[in-house]
Amino acid sequence: YLVTGIHGDERPAIENAERLSVLVDTGLPPGVTVRLVEDVNPDGTLAGTRGNARGIDLNRNWPAQNFTPHSSRGPEPLSEPEAAAMHADLERFDPALVVVLHAARRGPFVNYDGPARGTATRFANAAGTVDERWHVVADMGYATPGSLGSWVGDDVGIPILTIELRRDDLADDAWPSLRAGLLAMLADPVAYVVE
Repeated sequence: YLVTGIHGDERPAIENAERLSVLVDTGLPPGVTVRLVEDVNPDGTLAGTRGNARGIDLNRNWPAQNFTPHSSRGPEPLSEPEAAAMHADLERFDPALVVVLHAARRGPFVNYDGPARGTATRFANAAGTVDERWHVVADMGYATPGSLGSWVGDDVGIPILTIELRRDDLADDAWPSLRAGLLAMLADPVAYVVE
């Protein structure tokens, strides 16, 4: 389950959605099925903001055990229609792995939740052959209450990667290493199921 555009101000992640669509349609290893969600936050993308039209961070609106109500997270989990729709779709799809693209000032790196350390390492090693800055960050260094990673990885137990492209990089510059990392990670789908 591959997601871009959860934060509307993270342009390199959003701007690679079309390339990811082509990769999903034509470049996947045999036996791999990927659901691509190109933009969870169209209002935020249009406005260039982290949150949706109501100012809620869709990556903090999940039914994780660590959710707490807040003006930036919503009054309750899945209070936002975008998060609720993605939650329903994700549960129907029942993925073996979730990958979410973001962009951070201190990127590029890959973070993970749940049983995904080996998958994160595979991604970073392959991406690092194209751009040596890639590395694994096991802990973001700050709390992420109600995050998709907390819910999917920690509560549900599905491996989840948070791919943090470098925020200042152009999508064209980020694509070669992103592609290398994704293809290496997807080349062995059994590996992330049994980690």
